[in-house]
Amino acid sequence: MRFPLNPFMGMMGVASAPAENLNAPQVNSIPPTLGGGNIDISLLGPGSTFYLPVFDEGALFYVGDPHLAMGDGEVALTAMEGSLRATFRLTVCRPGASGVPSVAYGYPFAENARSWVPIGLSDPDGVVGGQVNDLDIAMRRAVVNALDFLQDDLGMERAVAYAYLSAAADFVVSQVVDRTVGVHAVIQKSHFR
Repeated sequence: MRFPLNPFMGMMGVASAPAENLNAPQVNSIPPTLGGGNIDISLLGPGSTFYLPVFDEGALFYVGDPHLAMGDGEVALTAMEGSLRATFRLTVCRPGASGVPSVAYGYPFAENARSWVPIGLSDPDGVVGGQVNDLDIAMRRAVVNALDFLQDDLGMERAVAYAYLSAAADFVVSQVVDRTVGVHAVIQKSHFR
């Protein structure tokens, strides 16, 4: 058996949740939330951009869960785990900044050289009210975030954007190993040049 390596960090997030102690559910970095976390999207390798909303002044960044390779969905709890060294450039983008997708100010959003990646989570609030692992919810959120991006940032009429997503975009299960599951859209940039 042989398969290609595709290194990336599975967990990247904003560390800013207020909590009473270090074991409080709000500071659990495992479930993906609006602030990132265990997103596990293999498209977020070298050269990619991962936008995370920041809701608190003084928030920090955390990273971990290095993968040397992972299939979409990460169905068995672990992928090909390994040690990685990475360099990150962090930039705070204020609302209205040029080139920043408007969706990214309220929800995780990614892009790489070839595609835009709107993200949907089954329970973006993480531990608030218990976690939900419903792929239908994650899918709907990914579609809505993709529609908002296409309409608000690329200027498409919403009905046309909806038809485009069905005809030409891919929706991929990001991961199902956390109680909060994820789906992400892959919108090819070459379709819009």
